[in-house]
Amino acid sequence: MDEKQKIAVTIGGRKFTFHILPENEERVRASVKKIEEKVSFYASKYATKDMQDILSIVLMEYVMQYISLEQKDDSKELASGIADLDKRLDEYINSGR
Repeated sequence: MDEKQKIAVTIGGRKFTFHILPENEERVRASVKKIEEKVSFYASKYATKDMQDILSIVLMEYVMQYISLEQKDDSKELASGIADLDKRLDEYINSGR
């Protein structure tokens, strides 16, 4: 079993320490980098300098993207199920029953 390692990151000017598996470090650091890029973007775009407001906007953007991806996955499962049912119906019809 892998032991967790401690890493420190800064998000929105605040330091956080995470205990993560070594294989997740790259993903955590990439996530922090993306968040910081969005924070910088919105901090320069909006008049507010309140970090909580900016982080809320960033969170909203990422959650909307996540929900959109979830909905696409649901559509793929539904399409796959319909295709399977269609195939089974064709087999039944062509079997001469």
